[in-house]
Amino acid sequence: MKIAHVADCHWGFGYPGPTPASRFEDITRTMDWVADRIIDEGCELVLFAGDAFKDARVFIDRATAEIKAFVSWLRKLSEAGIEVIVISGTPSHDAISAYHLIREMQIPRVHIYTDIDSFRYNDLTVCCLPGMNRSSFATDDEFVGLPPHEFHTKMTERIEDECECFLSFAEEGPKILLSHLTYDLADTGFEDALLQNEPILTDEAASMFDLVCLGHIHRPQRAGKNVFYSGAPERHNFGDEKTEPGFWIHDTETFTTKFANSEFIKTPARSFKTIDWCDMDIAAWLDGQVGDFSSIKDAIVRIRYSCSEELQKRFDRRSLEKALHDAGAFFVAEIRAEVERSERIRDAEVTEALNPLTALAAWGNNQELAESEIVELQAMTTELLEAAV
Repeated sequence: MKIAHVADCHWGFGYPGPTPASRFEDITRTMDWVADRIIDEGCELVLFAGDAFKDARVFIDRATAEIKAFVSWLRKLSEAGIEVIVISGTPSHDAISAYHLIREMQIPRVHIYTDIDSFRYNDLTVCCLPGMNRSSFATDDEFVGLPPHEFHTKMTERIEDECECFLSFAEEGPKILLSHLTYDLADTGFEDALLQNEPILTDEAASMFDLVCLGHIHRPQRAGKNVFYSGAPERHNFGDEKTEPGFWIHDTETFTTKFANSEFIKTPARSFKTIDWCDMDIAAWLDGQVGDFSSIKDAIVRIRYSCSEELQKRFDRRSLEKALHDAGAFFVAEIRAEVERSERIRDAEVTEALNPLTALAAWGNNQELAESEIVELQAMTTELLEAAV
């Protein structure tokens, strides 16, 4: 039996693009492609591992459009006779009320879980452990008043306990964990210190299951012997620029062959492209030596450049932006300069005699920040200084 594993589509409005809805349309188009591929592959079961939406708190008109898009995707699979199991994801992305509303629609063969539960399909048991964060535990008496490291340890222990509880009640046959968590052996793409704020699925807990299908981390991967992240089917920002979007298809036969037949399916997602220019590139542009922009067609583009103050005065961003659009860029997100200024505050002038707010103002003026931005930074600094006393 083939099982599709999808997560983190993040339907939403307001992503950088030509219009507020343009990236929403990208996600819808990619997810339609995913559904068609799942049907063509003959999958019997789809596991959706959370984060269907971009933001949990949105106005009703936006929520309606996002829910409608997700429901249409679910109905497409349902009408093809495919069983679909859905769990909610991170609370800041997925409003539980949206999932409850979808569940009330009673779409045939679609099963929605926002609480810990399990689902039996043929001889498989799918253990559903929806997304959570620190706030999910904060009101529990066991967690009140705990220091951060003990809070983190207890969250992790609680998750292990839930996994053991699943297995104690599960029937015979293969067992799959469907969850939206950070796995401790995963390639997260950011500092491990950040994980101290998140509940963690340990390798010991994951090893209790035949297959673990996770959402949350947008880097598709096989981590550990039986743990898979599907990643996001569509890129959402420049953090996903070098990530290959897609989803997994697993075959139950691979449970006994170490998942040799698990296949990662790449999707036709929108590409992001960063172009880094130096002084020489800017000079060449000013001299009419246009760079090769063939790689940016249909991409969301940003250019970051550094140059001398003299070249910056001659540089026209609007002409470059037009050239990028003429070359086929879908959207120019940013053209940002790091100008090498000839007149900077001398090191000798920045001494211990300057208080932090004065030094901050000097730095802000040197960076040509607006006065309002400097004032805001000074206010934030004052709060930090008061908190440190």
